[in-house]
Amino acid sequence: MTSYAIRSCSEPPASMRWLAQQFPHRAWLIADLQGRISRAPAAIHACAPEPDRFGQAMERTLALDLCEAPPYLHLIKQLPAAGRRRLLATAGYAPTTDTPDGPWRKTTDHIPGARLFTVGSLLPDLNKAVHARRANPDEAREVIEAVLRDRRAITAYATAAHAARPAFAAFWASYTSGFRNALRGCGPVTASLSLLGGLRIADFLAGTTIVEYKTGHFDDAYQLDALAEQVLAYALLAPGSGHLVTAVVMYLARYHVLARYPLDMFLARLAGQPIDVTGVGRRFAAVVEAEQPARRPTGL
Repeated sequence: MTSYAIRSCSEPPASMRWLAQQFPHRAWLIADLQGRISRAPAAIHACAPEPDRFGQAMERTLALDLCEAPPYLHLIKQLPAAGRRRLLATAGYAPTTDTPDGPWRKTTDHIPGARLFTVGSLLPDLNKAVHARRANPDEAREVIEAVLRDRRAITAYATAAHAARPAFAAFWASYTSGFRNALRGCGPVTASLSLLGGLRIADFLAGTTIVEYKTGHFDDAYQLDALAEQVLAYALLAPGSGHLVTAVVMYLARYHVLARYPLDMFLARLAGQPIDVTGVGRRFAAVVEAEQPARRPTGL
């Protein structure tokens, strides 16, 4: 995943060019992914009315299922206290102390998927509201509380979630057929992993494995190349952000494919030679930071 702000725009050219120069051998990875897709069971054909929003909702639903501590707390904390507690309880979390507001931990792994999807479907809207009012958290909270009092907004949210249910059922059935256990087997899961101060955000870190989750179609090599570039960027930036990474996973949910690659092999095959991930990651981080728009001094 990328953050809401980053997701809406293309990757800046400087970092794309740098990755293409340093890691030019992507044909093997694209061929491997295409082979896995061709050998997998029939793809899921169900589509939600809003594919991008559905993908975000599914990602957050999986996070609620996999994470022992509540994920996306920076969003959930924008809700009024009663709504925040109701949302966390619905997703299977409970406070570990007598303090109602936490810390919260998962109390059961048997929450029905449909309940998790109801919560997961709300989080993209919270994310959008918070980022739209990034400079003013109090204003973001006021907007969210106003929406929660607006019957038309609630009806629209319920309608959208209901329309996505058939697609959700198909993806959830595939996920629970074995992919859930595979991801849990990687280790404790962190969702929305912030890298380089939030300039890149990976979907999950499961133990020491970066996981990128996709629900969309991959109809050509260009889309798979873009996915490879995305995961490559996360793998390079993770050490500098304090995260040990030993493998990467691309979970192409529509095709029932979970492709895992040891990190050293992944980087060496893409580069055509062994890679010092710390040193190369440091250089890549400098490129990413340099292409960010200059910030105006405070007060001007």
